[in-house]
Amino acid sequence: MYDPERGWSLSFTGCGFLGFYHIGATCCLSERAPHLLRDARMFFGSSAGALHCVTFLAGMPPDQVIQVVVEAVRRARNRNLGVFHPSFNLSKHIRDGLQKYLPANVHQLISGKVSISLTRVSDLENVLVSDFESKDEVVDALVCTSFIPVFCGLIPPSFRGVRYIDGGVTNSLPISDTKTTITVSPFHGESDICPKVKSTNFFHVDFTQLNLRLCSENVYLLSHVLFPPDIKVLAELCFQGYRDAVRFLEENGICNRLHPCLNLSLPQQDVLAPHCETTSLEASLGVAAWPTKPPENKLLNHLSILPWDESILETLSPQLTIAMREIFKIQGGYMNKICNSLPVKVMSYMMLPCTLPVESVIAVVQRLVLWLPYIPDDIQWFHSVTSQICSRVINHLLPTSRSQMLASSQQPSPHKPEHHGTSALLLPKDLDTGPVDSPAGRKVQTA
Repeated sequence: MYDPERGWSLSFTGCGFLGFYHIGATCCLSERAPHLLRDARMFFGSSAGALHCVTFLAGMPPDQVIQVVVEAVRRARNRNLGVFHPSFNLSKHIRDGLQKYLPANVHQLISGKVSISLTRVSDLENVLVSDFESKDEVVDALVCTSFIPVFCGLIPPSFRGVRYIDGGVTNSLPISDTKTTITVSPFHGESDICPKVKSTNFFHVDFTQLNLRLCSENVYLLSHVLFPPDIKVLAELCFQGYRDAVRFLEENGICNRLHPCLNLSLPQQDVLAPHCETTSLEASLGVAAWPTKPPENKLLNHLSILPWDESILETLSPQLTIAMREIFKIQGGYMNKICNSLPVKVMSYMMLPCTLPVESVIAVVQRLVLWLPYIPDDIQWFHSVTSQICSRVINHLLPTSRSQMLASSQQPSPHKPEHHGTSALLLPKDLDTGPVDSPAGRKVQTA
Protein backbone atom coordinates (compact mmCIF):
# COMPACT_ATOMS: atom_id res chain seq x y z
CA MET A 1 0.00 0.00 0.00
CA TYR A 2 1.25 3.48 -0.88
CA ASP A 3 1.36 6.00 1.96
CA PRO A 4 3.32 9.19 1.09
CA GLU A 5 2.93 10.64 4.58
CA ARG A 6 4.48 7.73 6.44
CA GLY A 7 6.90 6.67 3.70
CA TRP A 8 6.81 3.41 1.78
CA SER A 9 8.76 0.30 0.92
CA LEU A 10 8.58 -2.15 -1.98
CA SER A 11 8.43 -5.93 -1.77
CA PHE A 12 8.96 -8.29 -4.70
CA THR A 13 7.77 -11.85 -4.31
CA GLY A 14 9.76 -14.94 -5.22
CA CYS A 15 8.54 -16.37 -8.52
CA GLY A 16 11.36 -18.31 -10.19
CA PHE A 17 11.55 -17.81 -13.94
CA LEU A 18 8.55 -15.47 -13.79
CA GLY A 19 10.87 -12.70 -12.61
CA PHE A 20 10.33 -11.03 -15.99
CA TYR A 21 7.19 -9.57 -14.40
CA HIS A 22 9.28 -7.60 -11.89
CA ILE A 23 11.39 -6.12 -14.68
CA GLY A 24 8.33 -4.76 -16.45
CA ALA A 25 6.81 -3.34 -13.27
CA THR A 26 10.06 -1.64 -12.26
CA CYS A 27 10.53 -0.13 -15.73
CA CYS A 28 7.06 1.38 -15.51
CA LEU A 29 7.70 2.87 -12.08
CA SER A 30 11.08 4.28 -13.12
CA GLU A 31 9.56 5.97 -16.18
CA ARG A 32 6.21 7.19 -14.82
CA ALA A 33 6.81 7.52 -11.06
CA PRO A 34 10.56 7.49 -10.35
CA HIS A 35 10.08 8.93 -6.87
CA LEU A 36 8.50 5.63 -5.78
CA LEU A 37 11.82 3.92 -6.39
CA ARG A 38 14.11 6.80 -5.48
CA ASP A 39 12.52 7.60 -2.11
CA ALA A 40 11.62 4.08 -1.00
CA ARG A 41 12.84 3.29 2.49
CA MET A 42 13.54 -0.41 1.87
CA PHE A 43 13.38 -3.02 -0.88
CA PHE A 44 12.29 -6.49 0.25
CA GLY A 45 12.72 -9.59 -1.85
CA SER A 46 12.78 -13.35 -1.82
CA SER A 47 14.39 -15.61 -4.43
CA ALA A 48 13.83 -13.98 -7.84
CA GLY A 49 12.48 -10.87 -6.10
CA ALA A 50 15.72 -10.46 -4.15
CA LEU A 51 17.76 -10.89 -7.33
CA HIS A 52 15.70 -8.18 -8.99
CA CYS A 53 16.10 -5.75 -6.07
CA VAL A 54 19.88 -6.15 -5.95
CA THR A 55 20.38 -5.82 -9.70
CA PHE A 56 18.18 -2.72 -9.78
CA LEU A 57 19.93 -0.94 -6.92
CA ALA A 58 23.31 -1.98 -8.29
CA GLY A 59 22.54 -0.02 -11.45
CA MET A 60 22.35 -2.88 -13.93
CA PRO A 61 20.41 -1.81 -17.04
CA PRO A 62 17.21 -3.74 -17.79
CA ASP A 63 18.53 -5.10 -21.08
CA GLN A 64 21.51 -6.65 -19.30
CA VAL A 65 19.28 -8.23 -16.65
CA ILE A 66 16.96 -9.59 -19.33
CA GLN A 67 19.93 -10.98 -21.21
CA VAL A 68 21.15 -12.94 -18.15
CA VAL A 69 17.71 -14.36 -17.39
CA VAL A 70 17.07 -15.27 -21.03
CA GLU A 71 20.39 -17.10 -21.16
CA ALA A 72 19.32 -19.24 -18.18
CA VAL A 73 15.96 -19.94 -19.84
CA ARG A 74 17.66 -20.98 -23.06
CA ARG A 75 20.02 -23.32 -21.26
CA ALA A 76 17.06 -24.97 -19.58
CA ARG A 77 14.89 -25.23 -22.70
CA ASN A 78 17.62 -26.34 -25.12
CA ARG A 79 18.07 -29.62 -23.24
CA ASN A 80 15.84 -32.59 -23.90
CA LEU A 81 15.15 -33.06 -20.20
CA GLY A 82 14.90 -29.34 -19.50
CA VAL A 83 15.81 -28.29 -15.98
CA PHE A 84 16.31 -31.95 -14.97
CA HIS A 85 19.21 -32.42 -17.34
CA PRO A 86 22.42 -33.16 -15.39
CA SER A 87 24.33 -30.39 -17.16
CA PHE A 88 21.86 -27.68 -16.05
CA ASN A 89 23.10 -26.01 -12.87
CA LEU A 90 20.95 -23.04 -11.89
CA SER A 91 22.96 -22.09 -8.81
CA LYS A 92 26.20 -21.96 -10.78
CA HIS A 93 24.58 -19.85 -13.49
CA ILE A 94 23.29 -17.38 -10.88
CA ARG A 95 26.65 -17.16 -9.10
CA ASP A 96 28.62 -16.70 -12.31
CA GLY A 97 26.22 -14.03 -13.60
CA LEU A 98 26.31 -12.08 -10.34
CA GLN A 99 30.11 -12.21 -10.11
CA LYS A 100 30.37 -11.00 -13.70
CA TYR A 101 27.84 -8.16 -13.78
CA LEU A 102 27.57 -6.83 -10.23
CA PRO A 103 29.96 -3.97 -9.41
CA ALA A 104 32.71 -4.43 -6.86
CA ASN A 105 31.06 -2.01 -4.41
CA VAL A 106 27.61 -3.56 -4.62
CA HIS A 107 27.65 -4.24 -0.87
CA GLN A 108 27.97 -0.50 -0.23
CA LEU A 109 25.18 0.32 -2.67
CA ILE A 110 22.58 -2.04 -1.18
CA SER A 111 23.45 -2.30 2.53
CA GLY A 112 20.55 -0.95 4.54
CA LYS A 113 18.37 -0.65 1.42
CA VAL A 114 17.67 -4.31 0.54
CA SER A 115 16.32 -6.96 2.86
CA ILE A 116 16.78 -10.52 1.54
CA SER A 117 14.57 -13.33 2.81
CA LEU A 118 16.40 -16.55 3.76
CA THR A 119 15.29 -19.82 5.33
CA ARG A 120 17.67 -21.27 7.93
CA VAL A 121 18.12 -25.02 7.49
CA SER A 122 18.70 -25.88 11.15
CA ASP A 123 15.29 -24.75 12.41
CA LEU A 124 13.45 -23.66 9.21
CA GLU A 125 13.08 -20.12 10.52
CA ASN A 126 12.92 -17.07 8.27
CA VAL A 127 15.84 -14.63 8.41
CA LEU A 128 16.01 -11.17 6.80
CA VAL A 129 19.50 -9.96 5.89
CA SER A 130 20.15 -6.32 5.01
CA ASP A 131 23.80 -5.62 5.91
CA PHE A 132 26.71 -6.89 3.83
CA GLU A 133 30.45 -6.45 4.17
CA SER A 134 31.65 -7.54 0.72
CA LYS A 135 30.49 -8.45 -2.75
CA ASP A 136 31.00 -12.13 -1.98
CA GLU A 137 28.53 -11.91 0.88
CA VAL A 138 25.94 -10.38 -1.44
CA VAL A 139 26.45 -13.17 -3.95
CA ASP A 140 26.29 -15.84 -1.22
CA ALA A 141 23.03 -14.42 0.15
CA LEU A 142 21.43 -14.32 -3.32
CA VAL A 143 22.52 -17.88 -4.09
CA CYS A 144 21.06 -19.02 -0.76
CA THR A 145 17.71 -17.31 -1.29
CA SER A 146 17.49 -18.91 -4.76
CA PHE A 147 18.45 -22.43 -3.69
CA ILE A 148 15.58 -24.89 -4.01
CA PRO A 149 16.36 -28.23 -2.32
CA VAL A 150 16.75 -31.21 -4.68
CA PHE A 151 16.03 -28.96 -7.66
CA CYS A 152 19.32 -27.05 -7.24
CA GLY A 153 21.21 -29.72 -5.30
CA LEU A 154 21.31 -31.74 -2.10
CA ILE A 155 23.72 -29.70 0.04
CA PRO A 156 22.47 -26.13 0.63
CA PRO A 157 24.89 -23.20 0.32
CA SER A 158 26.07 -21.17 3.28
CA PHE A 159 26.04 -17.51 4.22
CA ARG A 160 28.45 -16.46 6.97
CA GLY A 161 28.93 -20.10 7.93
CA VAL A 162 25.21 -20.90 8.28
CA ARG A 163 23.25 -23.03 5.81
CA TYR A 164 20.23 -21.44 4.16
CA ILE A 165 17.73 -22.35 1.43
CA ASP A 166 15.13 -20.49 -0.62
CA GLY A 167 13.52 -17.69 1.37
CA GLY A 168 10.21 -18.45 -0.31
CA VAL A 169 9.90 -21.62 1.77
CA THR A 170 9.03 -19.54 4.83
CA ASN A 171 8.29 -16.03 3.51
CA SER A 172 7.71 -15.42 -0.19
CA LEU A 173 6.64 -11.80 0.26
CA PRO A 174 8.61 -10.20 3.13
CA ILE A 175 7.24 -6.91 4.43
CA SER A 176 7.83 -4.69 7.42
CA ASP A 177 4.42 -2.98 7.52
CA THR A 178 1.41 -3.95 5.43
CA LYS A 179 0.13 -0.37 5.40
CA THR A 180 3.32 1.16 3.98
CA THR A 181 4.65 -1.56 1.67
CA ILE A 182 3.90 -1.75 -2.06
CA THR A 183 3.81 -5.44 -2.95
CA VAL A 184 4.58 -6.76 -6.45
CA SER A 185 3.61 -10.27 -7.55
CA PRO A 186 3.03 -11.95 -10.94
CA PHE A 187 0.30 -14.12 -9.43
CA HIS A 188 -3.37 -13.20 -9.27
CA GLY A 189 -4.15 -12.18 -5.71
CA GLU A 190 -4.34 -9.22 -3.37
CA SER A 191 -0.93 -7.63 -4.02
CA ASP A 192 -0.78 -3.96 -4.95
CA ILE A 193 0.78 -4.63 -8.35
CA CYS A 194 -0.45 -7.94 -9.70
CA PRO A 195 -2.64 -9.24 -12.54
CA LYS A 196 -6.33 -8.64 -12.05
CA VAL A 197 -8.97 -11.07 -13.27
CA LYS A 198 -12.67 -10.40 -13.53
CA SER A 199 -14.19 -13.38 -11.80
CA THR A 200 -16.84 -14.18 -9.24
CA ASN A 201 -14.42 -16.56 -7.53
CA PHE A 202 -13.49 -14.99 -4.20
CA PHE A 203 -11.53 -17.95 -2.82
CA HIS A 204 -7.98 -17.12 -1.80
CA VAL A 205 -5.21 -19.06 -0.12
CA ASP A 206 -2.23 -17.73 1.83
CA PHE A 207 1.00 -19.59 1.09
CA THR A 208 4.15 -18.45 2.94
CA GLN A 209 2.80 -14.91 3.36
CA LEU A 210 1.70 -14.75 -0.30
CA ASN A 211 -1.98 -14.36 -1.15
CA LEU A 212 -3.13 -16.39 -4.18
CA ARG A 213 -6.50 -16.46 -5.87
CA LEU A 214 -7.80 -19.93 -6.67
CA CYS A 215 -8.06 -19.67 -10.46
CA SER A 216 -6.77 -21.40 -13.57
CA GLU A 217 -4.46 -18.49 -14.38
CA ASN A 218 -2.48 -19.05 -11.20
CA VAL A 219 -2.24 -22.76 -11.91
CA TYR A 220 -0.65 -21.94 -15.25
CA LEU A 221 1.76 -19.44 -13.69
CA LEU A 222 2.77 -21.78 -10.87
CA SER A 223 3.55 -24.51 -13.39
CA HIS A 224 6.16 -22.23 -14.98
CA VAL A 225 7.92 -21.09 -11.80
CA LEU A 226 10.53 -23.84 -12.11
CA PHE A 227 9.87 -24.86 -15.71
CA PRO A 228 10.42 -21.82 -17.96
CA PRO A 229 8.02 -21.24 -20.85
CA ASP A 230 8.89 -19.87 -24.27
CA ILE A 231 10.75 -16.56 -24.48
CA LYS A 232 7.73 -14.95 -26.11
CA VAL A 233 5.53 -15.90 -23.16
CA LEU A 234 8.04 -14.40 -20.74
CA ALA A 235 8.14 -11.22 -22.82
CA GLU A 236 4.37 -10.97 -22.59
CA LEU A 237 4.65 -11.46 -18.83
CA CYS A 238 7.16 -8.61 -18.70
CA PHE A 239 4.73 -6.23 -20.38
CA GLN A 240 1.96 -7.56 -18.17
CA GLY A 241 3.98 -6.26 -15.22
CA TYR A 242 4.30 -2.91 -16.98
CA ARG A 243 0.55 -2.75 -17.55
CA ASP A 244 -0.32 -3.72 -13.96
CA ALA A 245 2.06 -1.06 -12.66
CA VAL A 246 0.27 1.53 -14.82
CA ARG A 247 -3.02 0.40 -13.34
CA PHE A 248 -1.59 0.82 -9.83
CA LEU A 249 -0.43 4.36 -10.64
CA GLU A 250 -3.82 5.26 -12.09
CA GLU A 251 -5.74 3.86 -9.13
CA ASN A 252 -3.61 5.84 -6.67
CA GLY A 253 -3.43 9.02 -8.74
CA ILE A 254 0.31 8.79 -9.23
CA CYS A 255 1.87 9.55 -12.58
CA ASN A 256 4.85 11.35 -14.01
CA ARG A 257 5.78 12.65 -17.42
CA LEU A 258 7.05 9.92 -19.75
CA HIS A 259 9.66 10.99 -22.27
CA PRO A 260 8.74 9.57 -25.68
CA CYS A 261 11.27 7.83 -27.85
CA LEU A 262 12.70 10.09 -30.54
CA ASN A 263 12.36 7.55 -33.34
CA LEU A 264 8.65 6.91 -32.84
CA SER A 265 6.00 8.04 -35.24
CA LEU A 266 3.56 10.84 -34.42
CA PRO A 267 0.65 8.54 -33.46
CA GLN A 268 2.93 6.58 -31.16
CA GLN A 269 4.21 9.79 -29.58
CA ASP A 270 0.60 10.76 -28.91
CA VAL A 271 0.15 7.50 -27.04
CA LEU A 272 3.35 8.10 -25.09
CA ALA A 273 2.27 11.66 -24.28
CA PRO A 274 1.64 12.14 -20.58
CA HIS A 275 -1.91 11.66 -19.40
CA CYS A 276 -1.09 13.05 -16.01
CA GLU A 277 1.69 14.89 -14.25
CA THR A 278 2.77 15.31 -10.67
CA THR A 279 5.26 17.82 -9.36
CA SER A 280 4.98 17.20 -5.64
CA LEU A 281 3.75 14.79 -3.04
CA GLU A 282 0.58 16.83 -2.68
CA ALA A 283 -0.20 16.28 -6.33
CA SER A 284 0.47 12.55 -5.96
CA LEU A 285 -2.19 12.43 -3.28
CA GLY A 286 -4.83 13.30 -5.81
CA VAL A 287 -4.87 17.10 -5.79
CA ALA A 288 -4.88 18.11 -9.45
CA ALA A 289 -3.36 14.73 -10.26
CA TRP A 290 -5.36 14.46 -13.48
CA PRO A 291 -5.33 17.83 -15.26
CA THR A 292 -6.45 16.21 -18.49
CA LYS A 293 -7.79 12.86 -17.39
CA PRO A 294 -8.42 10.46 -20.27
CA PRO A 295 -11.53 8.30 -20.52
CA GLU A 296 -11.58 5.53 -17.95
CA ASN A 297 -9.50 2.47 -18.87
CA LYS A 298 -8.51 4.05 -22.20
CA LEU A 299 -4.81 3.61 -21.51
CA LEU A 300 -5.25 0.18 -19.99
CA ASN A 301 -7.26 -1.02 -22.94
CA HIS A 302 -4.53 0.17 -25.26
CA LEU A 303 -1.89 -1.65 -23.21
CA SER A 304 -3.53 -5.01 -23.76
CA ILE A 305 -0.77 -7.32 -25.02
CA LEU A 306 -2.90 -10.19 -26.19
CA PRO A 307 -2.70 -10.98 -29.04
CA TRP A 308 0.99 -10.24 -29.53
CA ASP A 309 1.64 -7.06 -31.52
CA GLU A 310 5.10 -5.53 -31.77
CA SER A 311 3.67 -2.08 -32.53
CA ILE A 312 2.24 -2.02 -29.01
CA LEU A 313 5.69 -2.58 -27.51
CA GLU A 314 6.90 0.84 -28.63
CA THR A 315 3.99 2.53 -26.88
CA LEU A 316 4.95 0.95 -23.58
CA SER A 317 8.63 1.46 -22.93
CA PRO A 318 11.49 2.28 -25.31
CA GLN A 319 13.94 0.48 -23.02
CA LEU A 320 11.93 -2.73 -22.97
CA THR A 321 11.33 -2.49 -26.70
CA ILE A 322 15.04 -2.31 -27.47
CA ALA A 323 15.85 -5.18 -25.08
CA MET A 324 13.11 -7.43 -26.44
CA ARG A 325 14.06 -6.73 -30.03
CA GLU A 326 17.62 -7.81 -29.34
CA ILE A 327 16.37 -11.01 -27.73
CA PHE A 328 14.06 -11.88 -30.60
CA LYS A 329 16.77 -11.00 -33.10
CA ILE A 330 19.04 -13.62 -31.53
CA GLN A 331 16.20 -16.10 -31.16
CA GLY A 332 15.21 -15.67 -34.82
CA GLY A 333 18.60 -16.72 -36.20
CA TYR A 334 18.88 -19.45 -38.79
CA MET A 335 20.86 -21.75 -36.53
CA ASN A 336 18.27 -21.44 -33.78
CA LYS A 337 15.48 -22.22 -36.22
CA ILE A 338 17.30 -25.31 -37.45
CA CYS A 339 17.91 -26.58 -33.91
CA ASN A 340 14.25 -26.05 -32.99
CA SER A 341 12.89 -27.71 -36.11
CA LEU A 342 10.85 -30.87 -35.71
CA PRO A 343 13.25 -33.30 -37.49
CA VAL A 344 16.21 -32.17 -35.39
CA LYS A 345 14.21 -32.51 -32.16
CA VAL A 346 12.99 -36.00 -33.08
CA MET A 347 16.54 -37.06 -33.88
CA SER A 348 17.83 -35.67 -30.58
CA TYR A 349 15.23 -37.63 -28.62
CA MET A 350 16.10 -40.80 -30.51
CA MET A 351 19.78 -40.36 -29.65
CA LEU A 352 19.02 -39.58 -26.01
CA PRO A 353 19.84 -43.12 -24.71
CA CYS A 354 23.34 -42.72 -26.19
CA THR A 355 24.05 -39.08 -25.41
CA LEU A 356 22.55 -38.87 -21.91
CA PRO A 357 25.07 -41.19 -20.18
CA VAL A 358 28.01 -39.34 -21.71
CA GLU A 359 26.60 -35.93 -20.81
CA SER A 360 25.80 -37.16 -17.30
CA VAL A 361 29.37 -38.33 -16.71
CA ILE A 362 30.78 -35.03 -17.96
CA ALA A 363 28.38 -33.05 -15.75
CA VAL A 364 29.22 -35.15 -12.68
CA VAL A 365 32.97 -34.69 -13.22
CA GLN A 366 32.56 -30.94 -13.62
CA ARG A 367 30.50 -30.70 -10.43
CA LEU A 368 33.05 -32.76 -8.50
CA VAL A 369 35.86 -30.46 -9.63
CA LEU A 370 33.89 -27.41 -8.52
CA TRP A 371 33.00 -29.13 -5.24
CA LEU A 372 36.59 -29.95 -4.22
CA PRO A 373 37.24 -26.73 -2.21
CA TYR A 374 34.01 -27.18 -0.26
CA ILE A 375 34.20 -30.92 0.45
CA PRO A 376 35.53 -30.70 4.07
CA ASP A 377 32.90 -28.20 5.23
CA ASP A 378 30.08 -29.97 3.41
CA ILE A 379 31.02 -33.40 4.79
CA GLN A 380 31.25 -32.01 8.31
CA TRP A 381 27.83 -30.37 7.95
CA PHE A 382 26.34 -33.53 6.45
CA HIS A 383 27.74 -35.63 9.32
CA SER A 384 26.29 -33.29 11.96
CA VAL A 385 22.88 -33.25 10.27
CA THR A 386 22.87 -37.05 9.95
CA SER A 387 23.77 -37.52 13.62
CA GLN A 388 21.02 -35.12 14.70
CA ILE A 389 18.45 -36.91 12.58
CA CYS A 390 19.51 -40.33 13.93
CA SER A 391 19.34 -39.15 17.54
CA ARG A 392 15.86 -37.73 17.02
CA VAL A 393 14.66 -40.90 15.35
CA ILE A 394 16.03 -43.05 18.17
CA ASN A 395 14.39 -40.84 20.80
CA HIS A 396 11.03 -41.16 19.06
CA LEU A 397 11.24 -44.89 18.37
CA LEU A 398 12.46 -46.16 21.78
CA PRO A 399 9.66 -46.53 24.37
CA THR A 400 9.81 -44.13 27.28
CA SER A 401 8.96 -46.86 29.77
CA ARG A 402 12.17 -48.73 28.99
CA SER A 403 14.27 -45.63 29.51
CA GLN A 404 12.50 -45.00 32.80
CA MET A 405 13.22 -48.58 33.93
CA LEU A 406 16.88 -48.19 33.10
CA ALA A 407 17.04 -44.92 34.99
CA SER A 408 15.29 -46.37 38.07
CA SER A 409 17.55 -49.42 38.16
CA GLN A 410 20.60 -47.21 38.34
CA GLN A 411 19.28 -45.32 41.38
CA PRO A 412 20.08 -46.85 44.89
CA SER A 413 17.09 -48.31 46.71
CA PRO A 414 15.97 -46.49 49.92
CA HIS A 415 16.99 -48.05 53.36
CA LYS A 416 14.12 -49.99 54.88
CA PRO A 417 13.50 -49.84 58.69
CA GLU A 418 14.40 -52.98 60.71
CA HIS A 419 11.69 -55.03 62.47
CA HIS A 420 12.34 -56.87 65.78
CA GLY A 421 11.09 -60.40 65.23
CA THR A 422 11.67 -63.59 63.29
CA SER A 423 9.48 -62.40 60.43
CA ALA A 424 12.00 -59.71 59.44
CA LEU A 425 13.57 -60.35 56.00
CA LEU A 426 17.02 -59.08 55.19
CA LEU A 427 18.70 -59.24 51.79
CA PRO A 428 22.20 -60.69 51.67
CA LYS A 429 23.67 -57.34 50.79
CA ASP A 430 22.22 -55.93 54.02
CA LEU A 431 23.99 -58.52 56.18
CA ASP A 432 27.01 -57.36 58.10
CA THR A 433 29.93 -59.73 58.60
CA GLY A 434 31.08 -57.85 61.64
CA PRO A 435 29.85 -58.26 65.21
CA VAL A 436 26.17 -57.71 65.61
CA ASP A 437 24.87 -56.16 68.79
CA SER A 438 21.13 -56.13 68.09
CA PRO A 439 19.04 -59.06 69.30
CA ALA A 440 17.45 -59.51 65.88
CA GLY A 441 20.89 -59.71 64.35
CA ARG A 442 21.96 -62.43 66.77
CA LYS A 443 18.85 -64.49 65.97
CA VAL A 444 19.48 -64.41 62.28
CA GLN A 445 23.16 -65.20 62.76
CA THR A 446 22.56 -68.21 65.02
CA ALA A 447 19.87 -69.56 62.71
